Amino acid sequence: MSPNTVRVFDLPALPPVLPAFARAAWSATRSVRAPVEIPDWKVRVPGLGFDRQHLADYNALCGFTRSDSVPMTYPQVLATPLYLHLMTQPGFPLPLMGLVHVRNAIEQRRELALDDSFDASVRLGPSREVRAGLELDLIVEFAELNGDVLWKATMTVLKRGARKESGPAAPAAPALPNGVAQYLSIAAPADIGRRYARISQDFNPIHLYATSAKLFGFKRAIAHGLWSKARVLAALEGRLPSVPRLFDVQFKQPLLLPGRATLRYVQEPARVDFSLLEPSGGKVHLTGTLR
Repeated sequence: MSPNTVRVFDLPALPPVLPAFARAAWSATRSVRAPVEIPDWKVRVPGLGFDRQHLADYNALCGFTRSDSVPMTYPQVLATPLYLHLMTQPGFPLPLMGLVHVRNAIEQRRELALDDSFDASVRLGPSREVRAGLELDLIVEFAELNGDVLWKATMTVLKRGARKESGPAAPAAPALPNGVAQYLSIAAPADIGRRYARISQDFNPIHLYATSAKLFGFKRAIAHGLWSKARVLAALEGRLPSVPRLFDVQFKQPLLLPGRATLRYVQEPARVDFSLLEPSGGKVHLTGTLR
């Protein structure tokens, strides 16, 4: 679909999430027919600002040392109602329940200021057929008011088994970092999924309780990938000579709650390569790069 046919949903404020989760649950009954055609949609909200208390609560939950700084993972939390709104519109071809978050890349031109306001948007990006099914990119952007994009996240989700007619191959997953490694221990309490849900408004049942997670094939509740990513960022905070500009993560295997993980990282002058591992080293939860 050409750029001049993009359907734009303009909203005056962030939409409520509970109606979207009701629609998401209903979408589980949706049948997926090949070839899958992803619509060219975008939702946007002008003049979105940050709430100091919400930011402080997020920073404390994820392990950031400063309550008033804006970590590069934070804007994506505020965008949760936007991508839920977009993906639960009539005509979206995939059921939300069962989509797997497989990659997440954040880019920023500078650290966002707490007192600034932004034009926030989410759009449905490219999709591609991979061996496991169909991948879809969700593009989240925070821009200066009527100006340039300052912050961008690309969330890649997978619908297992779905197919489209054609598409480029998925990018190869990075190898575990080589070099002289250092190690940190990270704890994931049993209630971290519920505590993160209250802040992120992402109440996916796989993160809340063992009983609700078992309905989707998990032995116990699993840590939210974006909490794990933020917790890694907090652990690596200050290890680069300047504010990071890129934070790229590939999600591998879930971190069961409660649980512990080992952050293995290799420090370079202008980048950190890392992996989050099961303490025994047998399972890789995520790998990535911060630079």
